[in-house]
Amino acid sequence: MSDVLKGKNIYPDLILSSSAVRAIKLAKIIAKKLNYEKSKIVSSRDLYMASVKDLINEFQTIDSKYNTVFFIGHNPDITSLANHLTDKDIDNIPTSGIFSVKFDINVWNELDKNKGKFNFFIYPKMFYDKFI
Repeated sequence: MSDVLKGKNIYPDLILSSSAVRAIKLAKIIAKKLNYEKSKIVSSRDLYMASVKDLINEFQTIDSKYNTVFFIGHNPDITSLANHLTDKDIDNIPTSGIFSVKFDINVWNELDKNKGKFNFFIYPKMFYDKFI
């Protein structure tokens, strides 16, 4: 999935992750593949099993110097968040799935329902044939 992001020239300014072991492991893999310093990954217990409202509240505190933010989270929260922020209606973001949203906001505290525009949605099984 990191190779797809590289192909789209998408690199994080900030990686936020749930503090769960599996989420941190994935965040570190992505960081390594995209030349992001692992020590700069921000992990928080508050991002683990959080409500959409709690996630939005956390994201509203992001410093405006960050434009491209990756969030590593869990279902059903991450799917609910994607559906909340855009007009896209998806059933499930699978493990290692990437749901990309662009926001027309000036600062992160403007983030709210339907403020995002769906950009793309990719997941590993879409590329299965390329790796067998």
